[in-house]
Amino acid sequence: MKRKLITKSSVIIVFFSFIIAYTLPVYGENTFALRADKKRIEMGLRFGGDTITFHGTLPQPEASLIVRVESDNNPPLKLVRKGKVVIFWMAVKQFEISNVPFLYKIICSGNLNEVLTEDLKEKLNIGYEVLKENMELKLLKGEPGEDDNQVVFDGFVKMKEKFGLYAVQENAIEIKDGLSFDFELGLSDRSVGGNYTVDCFAVKDGKVVGKAEKTITVEKVGLTRWFMNMANHYSAVYGIMAVIVAISVGLIVGFIFKGGGH
Repeated sequence: MKRKLITKSSVIIVFFSFIIAYTLPVYGENTFALRADKKRIEMGLRFGGDTITFHGTLPQPEASLIVRVESDNNPPLKLVRKGKVVIFWMAVKQFEISNVPFLYKIICSGNLNEVLTEDLKEKLNIGYEVLKENMELKLLKGEPGEDDNQVVFDGFVKMKEKFGLYAVQENAIEIKDGLSFDFELGLSDRSVGGNYTVDCFAVKDGKVVGKAEKTITVEKVGLTRWFMNMANHYSAVYGIMAVIVAISVGLIVGFIFKGGGH
């Protein structure tokens, strides 16, 4: 009886070990160190963006390096699609986009299509096409159309790139002597507070041979933090304050121009 129990336990252990080994991504036996010149960025009223420099050494010589940067704070986003109504261009549809990162950047030491296969792109969540597949689109206003997904996603990416929040940068990592590397990550003033995960994949002969990871924290400070807390926790008060500020600015501008007219 005891021998049977031991045998059954061994089978269960082997079975679950196989499941774990099959489901976990395999990055190879090598890991490599990744250093950053700063891990925390303070975002105040005068914040105009910042740049972080990374250094490291590849686990194998002549490997390529792919860097994926994603925000952990990814709130849903509402967008409108304009159309012509009689002779006016108006918002005819409204959408809510979710399950996409607020910030998403890919930095590669070479040409992305030459370094990664399509299968590996999907596994590592690399490229805009993967984001489009994962995106969840909800129609809030208007009639659905066959091209909604593509049109909204294209407009979404274009807007994000304009604000410096999305980018695919090829041949943007310098690798010295086939091993040591340097690259820069730019964070625009449109970035949100929270953590940003920087994943680095060393790829050679179509396989991931090593991985490194860093977390960068963006923290809002001063009045920026106060305004954010007001908007999140006291939205009614924040709305009233915004209206008062807008009216005050309008009155001041009107007074200045009126005085200039005389």
